[in-house]
Amino acid sequence: MATKKTSRYLPDSESFRYEDFPFYWLARVHGIYALEMERVLKKLGTDIPTRRVLMMLRLHGTVSVSELSTHSIIKLSTLTRIIQRMRDEGLVETRTNAEDARITDVYITPKGEELADRIQQATRKIFVKGYQGLTEAQLSKFTETLQVIFHNSADD
Repeated sequence: MATKKTSRYLPDSESFRYEDFPFYWLARVHGIYALEMERVLKKLGTDIPTRRVLMMLRLHGTVSVSELSTHSIIKLSTLTRIIQRMRDEGLVETRTNAEDARITDVYITPKGEELADRIQQATRKIFVKGYQGLTEAQLSKFTETLQVIFHNSADD
């Protein structure tokens, strides 16, 4: 609920200034991040969705397609095509879940691990540059704040 102090962050407020609007800055940061990430990944012959899938598999091991969809922020129908392409490229393998045949599990292959290593090395500088001038405490608080906004915005 908006208070007098927070109403200036609402676009319909008379005191609104886009320069103070958190979602304006989120969009700007995401735009710069995506452009830079695309540029770096293109040199490796890959893309952002492939990176997301490989990083999630690396962090979580074998994961269901629906879990991957949630954590990689890719629609299920789109992700299915991406996984098929990645399987054809030898980056991932799929198998029916042992406990529930309706679920397809995805896991990373050695070739996928190799690409994930190259991606991490190539993209590290993007994050280092973005974090420049921020303390660990600032990054921690920023992450906390983004998590609150995410949970406030997520579907009920």
